[in-house]
Amino acid sequence: MYQSLYAFILLLSVMVAAQQHNPSPNPYLTTTTILNRNYQKMVKTFKVFMYEPNQTQLFKFRTEPESLFYSSLHNSTYLTKNAEEAHMFFLPFSHHTSTRSLARIITRIRNDFPYWNRTLGADHFYLSRAGIPREADRNLVELKKNAVQISCFPTPRVRFVPHKDITLPPFLDPHALVISGGAFCVYGKGNVSWVGEALRSGCVPVVVAEGPVNDMPFMDVLRWGEMAVFVESEEAVKRVLNESDAWRERYARMRRLGVVASRHLLWNHTPLPLDAFNTIMYQLWLRRHTIRYRSTQ
Repeated sequence: MYQSLYAFILLLSVMVAAQQHNPSPNPYLTTTTILNRNYQKMVKTFKVFMYEPNQTQLFKFRTEPESLFYSSLHNSTYLTKNAEEAHMFFLPFSHHTSTRSLARIITRIRNDFPYWNRTLGADHFYLSRAGIPREADRNLVELKKNAVQISCFPTPRVRFVPHKDITLPPFLDPHALVISGGAFCVYGKGNVSWVGEALRSGCVPVVVAEGPVNDMPFMDVLRWGEMAVFVESEEAVKRVLNESDAWRERYARMRRLGVVASRHLLWNHTPLPLDAFNTIMYQLWLRRHTIRYRSTQ
């Protein structure tokens, strides 16, 4: 039995060719998919207000997805200077910001603007590579509990709140060559970019973990249970592989689903429809309806 919550991910190639007459399957959670009017409405109407960052902060990020998300948002049509028309509010701060400084930032936002107190931060979001730790300070408690955290995949379990927080998919270059054959990745350790590349190449990720994996990219958009295998031990992987007939029937379909879904994991320096950046914005748009709490002060 593995000691950590997440043991590792095996990226296993499925060498089953899809029949050409089969239409591309749907990898989405609901019938009102991201491909339909829901997505188009988001592109046309979703507005985000970004607070002015501290001018002394240098926005240099450790990972490519962080940098691309920030620059894409900063240059997008989603941003508005009219906070009254905004659906959500972005809190910009650098990855090296201390928790004490972060608490002061929230205090400034609370005192200088009316928007935080309307929801106690529930219609706000922020970018943090590894997530915000639990702190006793009121400002940080509200930030952690209510605001949407966008962190890098994978995120430590204690720093990720399922159904609220979002993970950035690993960087997947649309111009890179796809991989061939099988691939291997240690979950939570080292390079996890093979997850997206495996889907794009027609491979099926096999996730070996002792508990539920709640931080897969786009969990509230994609049906990961139909594109990847989740098992509790390496022995279970061998058991699945021995079921050759069931493997061919089930995983040929999973292979096709993964290829279709991989378009959402692509990062572009100039965002394109349905790519990683716009899918993240779609997830934020799904969270735009928040409960309006009364201020506790």
